[in-house]
Amino acid sequence: MTTPPSTTDRTPSNKTVLYCFDCGHESPSDGDWTVRPTTDGDRYDCPECGTTITVRPTETTRGPDQQTTSCYCT
Repeated sequence: MTTPPSTTDRTPSNKTVLYCFDCGHESPSDGDWTVRPTTDGDRYDCPECGTTITVRPTETTRGPDQQTTSCYCT
């Protein structure tokens, strides 16, 4: 008995998808988000409605005990 060939030609997707709870926009973390540097890190804003989704620390803003920030990810 042989296994039939796969019919899916999908490439693996990016693990991190950000989601805007205000308007429903979703995109990979390196997608179409508006990214602005702030004193706290890089601020990711929704390109559709302008809602701030997350602020992610950069190498210069990250403290020794700070590894991640919370965000709206799926």
